[in-house]
Amino acid sequence: MFNPEMGGPPPEIKENKEIKVEKLDDFDLEYFKTLEGEDGWIAIGQENCKNQRYYTVIGEGGEKLGIVGVYDTDDEQNLTHVVVDPKFRGQGLTSKFYEALMTKENINFLTATVDRDNIASIKAHEKAGFKKVSDRKYEEEFNKFKYRYEKPKNE
Repeated sequence: MFNPEMGGPPPEIKENKEIKVEKLDDFDLEYFKTLEGEDGWIAIGQENCKNQRYYTVIGEGGEKLGIVGVYDTDDEQNLTHVVVDPKFRGQGLTSKFYEALMTKENINFLTATVDRDNIASIKAHEKAGFKKVSDRKYEEEFNKFKYRYEKPKNE
């Protein structure tokens, strides 16, 4: 419990306010590097990744919430890449990022690959409605699960 007589700042009070995505803005590489580090993987510049579209996700108050992108390879279409800013993780933003991306890019499905040991990302994708489509051979070869999300037909 905070005691003003002890000095120091009062504890941070977090409001339980729902965070909303306002828009997808131009991609900010420097912001991406603050989230993923200098060596963070990104499809941009990768020889096997085509048609890359990356965006900085902006919240209602103008704050940067993270990064979302989509790209194609020779074998797959609409592969996704999402990074939620650590300040905003655990608040269901993955699905909101994907909804905004699908609307902006007018696409009906997304494919995601997630490291098998990234439990938080696995849970976020499953909560967002992604279904696991990889088989054991793929999972063992790449140490990843492959997920797919299809936009409901009535949307």
